[in-house]
Parts: sequence; structure tokens; C-alpha cells
Amino acid sequence: MCLKFSGTDGLSNMECFTLSLLGLAILLLVLAFAKFMSASHDTFHKMGIDTPPTSLILGHFGLSVKFGVFKVQTEFYKMFKDKKVYGWYDTRTPILVIKDLDMVKEIMVKSFNHFIDRRVPMEHDLPFRDNLLTLRGSKWKHVRSTVSPTFSSGRIKKMSPHVERNAKKLMKHLQSKQESGEELELKELCGCFTLDVIASIAFGLEINALEDPDNKFSTEAKRITRPNLLLFALILFFPELGNIFSRLGLPIFPKSSMQYMANVIDAAIEERKRDGSEGKFNDFLDLVMSAEKEDGEAIKERLTRSEIHAQSIIFLFAGLDSVSTVMSFTLFLLAVHPECCKKAQAEVDEKIGKDFPNYENVQGLNYLEMCISEAIRMAPPGIFIDRQCVEAIDVQGVHIPKGMVVLIPVYAIHNDPDLWPEPEKFDPERFSSVNKESRHPYAFLPFGHGPRNCIGMRLAMLELKITIAAVLQRFSPISCSKTVFPFQLTKIQARAVDGAWVKIEGRQ
Repeated sequence: MCLKFSGTDGLSNMECFTLSLLGLAILLLVLAFAKFMSASHDTFHKMGIDTPPTSLILGHFGLSVKFGVFKVQTEFYKMFKDKKVYGWYDTRTPILVIKDLDMVKEIMVKSFNHFIDRRVPMEHDLPFRDNLLTLRGSKWKHVRSTVSPTFSSGRIKKMSPHVERNAKKLMKHLQSKQESGEELELKELCGCFTLDVIASIAFGLEINALEDPDNKFSTEAKRITRPNLLLFALILFFPELGNIFSRLGLPIFPKSSMQYMANVIDAAIEERKRDGSEGKFNDFLDLVMSAEKEDGEAIKERLTRSEIHAQSIIFLFAGLDSVSTVMSFTLFLLAVHPECCKKAQAEVDEKIGKDFPNYENVQGLNYLEMCISEAIRMAPPGIFIDRQCVEAIDVQGVHIPKGMVVLIPVYAIHNDPDLWPEPEKFDPERFSSVNKESRHPYAFLPFGHGPRNCIGMRLAMLELKITIAAVLQRFSPISCSKTVFPFQLTKIQARAVDGAWVKIEGRQ
């Protein structure tokens, strides 16, 4: 019976009944949703694999949102210190986390054919889905084998003048900042520089983002690297929605920005064909153009135009954040460790002198490479590496069923005190020849390992060495009023919460 309140007529019995049914329906929906979300949460119990305490609906995903992926990954890694693996629930998806480095080696190299694919939550719209990052199986093998020669030593050497040219622009920019005494946030600075290099090598453009950070190309590039987080979260909860969103024209990455990039690539290709300059630029675009299929051509070792679009766009997507992150942290860590900075400068002075850094003369900068490697260890751009098992297999006594996603916790491995004593300390000597030989080869995973490692790693390292060497030739990065060290990483990115602030001091 419904109560009647003063000044009202109350609710009729029918209305009370309707509200009761509505409440019951909502309760049943909530229970059904909870059951749906947690249906797979007994997977690892059945496999005899330990997991951290999990929430009914979010699995362990909610902890990453609350505390950040770096902290959660590290704490769980410590929690299962003596285990080879542990289980993790990414909302509904069970993920097997691999801690044992011999297992990591087997998954990435020895048994690679069982783990050839990456986890892909959705099928992206053209021109993005044909990229090396998300392609699977035989299609991935075809594109990888076709694009791989583009990153041979000889061809990287031909691309190096593009890095040098943009590095010289950066030196002029830094000279003006040094003269004005301005404090610099390195992630923003290195991001603009890296974008200049990528635009030049992969799109045939000179954009000068250092002086004009809001130009059209830069704006669209930044939009591509900032996905629709709402759609991404929905797909994480319900992977089945990925293809539905794709068919409805609701991509994670802005379609207009990807189309803009495709148009830029097409315009550059057509212009080079028209004026006969094809093959004369010695850039990434020239090299993938040489592998382009002509209309009606059926040669398997060639690329379609959409595949060319995809490789250039993934070059931007994967290269922009990773290279700028490593560059900014290396310079920042040298600024707050002046003794290491002076040692790196002495090496540059001895090996290069007054010549501008180039492909040949940076090869002997061993200590600088040690500094770069240590910066990557402390703040890896790739927080984890994932693979999907395409055929059931036993690895080091652990049965991994078909379809299971495995995850290698790169950040936690890089900060494991058993592998890296005092991991919070910046110590480039960890990467001396003697120390490297005494350490498990899979304790350091900057670019992955095996056939599906980062295809552009040698170009990335060359860009880092040329640019940082040029900076150290002319300037000393030093602490400033905004410098915060030790730094704290953001919840989801290898980026300092308080920024990577320094001043630039000219060298005599």
C-alpha cells in the first residue's frame, strides 16, 4: 500500500506496482551486467594461476585508473615475486602476465609463430588498419617483409641528412632560448622537433613545428595521437563493440585527421611522379613508393596505396611520442646529473670535435648511448608488450591456451631491483659492456625482441644520438626553478607529472 503525504494525493496502487517492477528490472539488469562482466573471472583459478584480488565488474582495470599503470604494474610484479606468471583481468579479458625472462624469450623468439599477433580491440578504418602495429598473421608478414628493407643500414644512412637538417634548426632555436634565459619544457620541445623529422621523412614536408607549433600538419598529427577515450573505454569493456563502431563510422582515431594525412601522402607521391623527382629525396616516402603496386599488379612483395598510407601514419603515431619521450628524459636526466652530462660532452668533443653529428661520427658515442639506454630503462615509452596466442602451447611448464593474451610488464622488469640494483638511480654504467654481459639479455626491452620488434629502432636511435650529441656540443642542460627531481610519471604515460623543465647554458 502506498503512503499518502500531506498536500498530495499519493500514488495509486498501480503506480506503486509499476515502480516496484521498474526497480526490480533495474536490479536484475545490474545483476546481469555484473554477471556478464565477471563471467571470465574464474579463468586463472581454473588454470591454477594466482591473481591479485579483483573487482566484480572492472577486474583490475579500475586499479590502473585509480593508481596509474606504472604503480599497479610494479606492485603486482612484487606481489608475485617468486612466480613465473600471474593473472590479470582487463575488465572482462583475462591476460596472462609473464614475469619469467626465459618465458619472455620463448614467447618473443623461439615460439614466435604461436604468438605472432598483437591484441587488437577493433578493426580500424582505412587508411589506418593496414599498419604494422595492428596487422595479423600472413598480412603482417607480407607488409613487414616488404617494409623491412626500408630500415636497412644503407637506407637509414640515406635518410640521416633529414635528421641532421632538422637538428640544425633545433640548434638555432635553442640558441635563441639560451640567449633569452628562457626555461624549457623538454617534452614539448622534443615533440615539436620529432614532428619536424617525421614530417620530413614520412610525408615529404618541411613544417617547422619548432617555430610554428600550431600549423595544420601539427594540429592534425596531435589529434591522431589523442584517441577518443570514451570509445576506447567502451571497447575495452566490450571488445565486440569495436567492429560495430567501425561500421558506424565511429573510429577511435579521428577520421578527418587520418584522411588529411592520406591526402598529404597522395599529393607528395603524385608531385614526385609528375616532376620526375621520385627516388631523389632518400626519405621513407621514396622508399615505400618504390614498393607500391601499380594498378592491376599482382606482385605479392608490393604495397597498395592504402598500405603506404598506413605505414606513414603509424610512423607518425608510434614515432612521435616514443622518440620525444626518450629524448626529453635523456636531456632532463643529464641536466640533473651534471657529472654524467660532462662525461657525455667529453666523449662528443673527443669523437666528433667541431663537426656536426652525422650517421658516421655518432657510431662511436658509446657513453651517450649508455645514457640514452638508462633513460629508456627508467621511463620506457612502451609500458608493456602484448601478444595473443594463436595456437595452444606449453611454455616453461605453463599451458597457454589459444586466444589467451599475454603481457610482458616492461616497466616493472626495468625497475626490478633484483635485475637493476637501486632502480630509481640514474646510472648509465649499467649499460657498460661488462655489466650487459652479466645481465639476462631480456632484462632490457626498449624495442621488443624477435621478428615483431620495433622496425624503426635503428632510425630512432640514430635520431636520438645525432640530436642529443648536437645539443651537448653547444649547450649544457641545467636545472632551473621549475625542475622537479625525482620525477613522478603520470598515470598512463611515460611523462613527468611536473614536466621536464631545464635551462640551456651555452658552452665556451
